[in-house]
Amino acid sequence: MLLLFFFYLPVATALLEGFREAPGSASLSLRRFVSLLADPYILSLLRFTAWQAFLSAALSVVIGIPLGYLLANRSFPGKSIVTSLVMVPFVMPAITVALGFLVMYGTNGWFNEGLASLFGFKVRVLNTLWAIVVAHAFYNGPLVARMTQGAWERLDPALEESARTLGARPLAVWRDVTLPAIAPGVVSGAVLAFIYCFMSFPIVLSLGGARFSTLEVEIFTLMRVLLDYETAAALAAVQAVVSLLFAYVFLRLEGRAPSLFASARARRPRPLGGKARDGWLWVCLAVLLVFFGGPMLSIVVDSVRDPAGGVSLRAYERIVSEGHDFHLGASPLRTIQNSLRYGAIAAAIALFAGACFVYTTVRFVRRRLPFLETLSLAPIAVSSVALAYGLSVAFRGPLSLVPQDVRIPLVHGVLAFPFVVRAFRPVLEGVDARLIEAARTLGAGRWRAFVDVELPMAATGLLVAFALCFGLSVSETTATLMLARPEQVTMPVSVYRFLAARDFSAASAMAVLLMAVTGGVFLLAELLAAWVRRRQGGKTDA
Repeated sequence: MLLLFFFYLPVATALLEGFREAPGSASLSLRRFVSLLADPYILSLLRFTAWQAFLSAALSVVIGIPLGYLLANRSFPGKSIVTSLVMVPFVMPAITVALGFLVMYGTNGWFNEGLASLFGFKVRVLNTLWAIVVAHAFYNGPLVARMTQGAWERLDPALEESARTLGARPLAVWRDVTLPAIAPGVVSGAVLAFIYCFMSFPIVLSLGGARFSTLEVEIFTLMRVLLDYETAAALAAVQAVVSLLFAYVFLRLEGRAPSLFASARARRPRPLGGKARDGWLWVCLAVLLVFFGGPMLSIVVDSVRDPAGGVSLRAYERIVSEGHDFHLGASPLRTIQNSLRYGAIAAAIALFAGACFVYTTVRFVRRRLPFLETLSLAPIAVSSVALAYGLSVAFRGPLSLVPQDVRIPLVHGVLAFPFVVRAFRPVLEGVDARLIEAARTLGAGRWRAFVDVELPMAATGLLVAFALCFGLSVSETTATLMLARPEQVTMPVSVYRFLAARDFSAASAMAVLLMAVTGGVFLLAELLAAWVRRRQGGKTDA
């Protein structure tokens, strides 16, 4: 029902415009679609969009696998902090990432200044295809890493130990045991990374320059600049079909991957020591910390930089002020309160709806239905511009009775729904069905078996899903910009408006606070998940 009324109905309202013969006409046809698919310019846009999404997803996997390995299999000082902060880039507003990349990798950024001082030359990073790809990997690498980490933690270490005992070399163990086991998690992350990059808009617009354009950029131009809603809707429909097709193909491949039983005992990470064989892991960790930490650190430094020279906290004093801000249309403190409230409500909505969907499909349907799973991914496979337009129309029509204060959290919950499904489903599938049957045999009802057996074992997946939903809600921008009243402005919208007013220090300060909030939520979720794993490990050892 959540998806039906707050996703499919608004999307259908928006996409229907693409089938109209003329604006306002009741006659429907495919003429506009035929014209678009025969247009060489549109075909070139489609090819480039798919190509940059493929490169971005591939680089995200290259980053995500070693990072997922470190998080799942090794322990090192500050691991809890790294684990919690690794997802912060994924939920950062795109304009914040663009600002961080500009300060870090711009012509006069930290990276080029370092190259100039060491080697006497600079490299052009911005306004290139690789700027887009690297920024997308900055966003989606952590997503692939967390999916990979979850799959690795569910792998029974006894399987790898048995292979080594039988004489298998490390490469053979990786190829024959580890890779097939973690493949579903990697593929799940790649699916979401590809779709997100295929639907990308702000990153391409900010870092790609005028030379590069994607389908989403074209949809925005048609809908918001040229006011050609019919052509924009038709192009959004083509984009949605392609995105859902890729999601369906990836899900089919994922469903064919070999499945292994959940770990019979807790996986114990090995310390990352000073041995020579661990040297490459330390190098990998250092490179990842610089890659992810550099742009974020640059924003922190920019937030405390005084234009007159020196260090100043005036930007932070301003963003916690209760006074009305002309650029925001509300007080900065109100925007922070709105984000926290909307994030908590949206996460609760998405978690409840997603958990019900996953539990029903896993326990009652008992087999994967790729078509149904593809539909569950639809909120991230449809143009955010088209969705926001459809929602604005729906809230003036059939959904006008929905209270204004509930609209934004509901929309955020819909957008976060796919992440609950992807994070929670593998965990629930990993629960040994024999344990549930044993509880039922001992007289426990279905609800009691769920509370006493399944829920504790799936708690880590729920915690990760909640943190993801909260982070996605507090960073969502497009729908909020189009739907929010002045008193409903949120933190990422504040960042946009501060930047539009060229108040860079306030924008950076709000972005730092946004990173701190999301990082704190992920840190809390990681600490709770670690506590749950320790309890489960203690029970297993007992």
